[in-house]
Amino acid sequence: AALLAGKIDAFLADEPNIKMMHYEQPALNYIPDKITRQDVSFAFRKDDEKEAALCEEFNAFLEKIRQDGTFDEIDDIWMGTDDAKKTVDMSDLTGENGTIRVVTTATDNPWSYIKDGKNVGYDIDLVTRFCRDRGYALELLDVDFSGRISAVQAGKCDFCTGMNVTEERQEQVLFSDPTYDGGIVLAVPSQDVSGNVESADDVAAAEPEFRTFEELNGKTISMITGAPFEELISSKVPRVKEFTYYQTMPDMMLGVRSGKTDAGLMNNAVAELAANKDPELAIFPESLGETAFGFAFQKGDERCRQWQEAYDRIPAETRDALWKKWTGADDTVKTVPDQDWPGANGTVQVAACDALEPMSYVGQDGDLLGLDIETILLIARELDVHVEFTPMDFSAVLSSIGSGKADIGCGSIVTSDERRETMDFVEYHQALFVLIVRAGGSACADHSFLAGVRESFYKTFIRENRYQLFIEGIITTLIITVLSILFGTALGFVIYMLCRNGGRIPDTISRIFVWLIQGMPVVVLLMILYYIIFAKAQMSGTVVAVIAFTLVFGAAVFGMLKMGVGAVDQGQTEAALALGYGKTRAFFRIILPQALPHFLPSYKGEVVALIKATAIVGYIAVQDLTKMGDIVRGRTYEAFFPLVAVAVIYFLLGGLLTFIAGRIETLINPRRRKKETILKGIEQRGAGE
Repeated sequence: AALLAGKIDAFLADEPNIKMMHYEQPALNYIPDKITRQDVSFAFRKDDEKEAALCEEFNAFLEKIRQDGTFDEIDDIWMGTDDAKKTVDMSDLTGENGTIRVVTTATDNPWSYIKDGKNVGYDIDLVTRFCRDRGYALELLDVDFSGRISAVQAGKCDFCTGMNVTEERQEQVLFSDPTYDGGIVLAVPSQDVSGNVESADDVAAAEPEFRTFEELNGKTISMITGAPFEELISSKVPRVKEFTYYQTMPDMMLGVRSGKTDAGLMNNAVAELAANKDPELAIFPESLGETAFGFAFQKGDERCRQWQEAYDRIPAETRDALWKKWTGADDTVKTVPDQDWPGANGTVQVAACDALEPMSYVGQDGDLLGLDIETILLIARELDVHVEFTPMDFSAVLSSIGSGKADIGCGSIVTSDERRETMDFVEYHQALFVLIVRAGGSACADHSFLAGVRESFYKTFIRENRYQLFIEGIITTLIITVLSILFGTALGFVIYMLCRNGGRIPDTISRIFVWLIQGMPVVVLLMILYYIIFAKAQMSGTVVAVIAFTLVFGAAVFGMLKMGVGAVDQGQTEAALALGYGKTRAFFRIILPQALPHFLPSYKGEVVALIKATAIVGYIAVQDLTKMGDIVRGRTYEAFFPLVAVAVIYFLLGGLLTFIAGRIETLINPRRRKKETILKGIEQRGAGE
């Protein structure tokens, strides 16, 4: 959005991501010359024998599918332009050897994204094939890209979908062999808006707005949050005006197109795919360097070696076919294999980025797809393990590896020396660091405003039945909100009753509780609960979110009760006691009914605040309304309708809950009730009787 608005001139991103963005949004293109080569690998938890064994198993699977041509088939599907092929069927995953939990980011097109309500993408396809080959079931967790390593480290998953392997990441997780030979390209608006760009060479012909590193001096360059490549860029462009960061690749693409940033750093896989789909972007002609895509494992995980060996056994023809499949514009071929193998060797948890197409992303059926996914599945089949994917933002994938929440991390992960210090990688494909920028002279003047609105509406709600994603998000948001209100109200009331009589110990405990909960940002509380306190517990993000917001709402209810009861004159209690009421009965029959009208207005406000606060649960792999909006934006590369739709839905949900709370207030508050309702059951007589 920033690039298209003219806020920036280009941004760096993975070449496959750019190719897919180009396909979805022809106004974006990329410069085909790679800034650097960087492989993508799945990330596993380090210093964990089980994780290391799983990584080795995955590597063996990768080697197998490289040798038999499956790897190339996956590439053809997810890097191609045939949408009909871009599906991932997980229905035949038997789970005989257990379940693999995989962290991903459902907005990481083409690696992992949502298509027709299902997780699809290069990485998802790869992981599914791995699970089918090894007899695993697959569970996908969706987190922000920046949370991937945390999820892996916390044990929330067995591994995460592909990410660029860097030295910093290798310090934190164990990477598989490359699942994709990637590189970073420069995303730019495309000069050719005909939509006929089908290859990197065609994209190059679109003439990028910037052609030398010297021209990028004084410009804004962007990258995905958690990508440690500032020094790399500065070595080529010493006078960068500003580095900016985006949570998802589609947002960065939009930034380049809208002019909010001038260039975007990405690997060659993402850039290649986006260029195939969006002629308004072009790849910057000069390369930043090269590395490898990898699957991340925890440092010291013995499985990483097994997965690398398995990957190395995959025929080169299969690897090339996978690359072409997932970076191509043909979505019809982009499917991942079912986990139809026994899975006798257990299940690996994979943290997979859900929005880095073509490596790991959520497809139209809600399933994870992508080069990383299919590569992982091919390796899993080779090692006879099942894969359980967990889609998530890229930022959460590596975190999941480090915390032990996942065995493997995937989703366009690029290896680096820094990452290798904390993780091991299964390197599966050469990666290039490239910049993507706007194409010179790009324009869309031939599209009327109304036509653009209609097209945007169609892509946001109708195509691939994406309205179903919003419905699923609404249901998840309501579940978290309603349960948190009920449990939080009960918790706050219980805490108040325990310290109502002024006991020293209960008072101290309640003060500490309120101080901790109210003094801590809710997102931090969520992360602590998910990645630390419940790190080893196989507890869903939705349950953790309910616990977190129950604590938050409970603290608020406790404060409101103190305020409401404090507003009731002490003489009311004394009068009740004088009439023979016990303390407890006096509270419930005399004091509480008078206190309720004092704090119910505040209670209504807290209800509305709570439903809005739930918008952050996507940080812990919960696909709520906001997250679903992000996933749709990740597929359409447009911000208007997804964001407006999310805002309107939140407004309506808040109004509905406010109305319900208002009705309850009317029934309780005597001043707002009708006379006949208050006197119901009482016989009224005239003055003369």
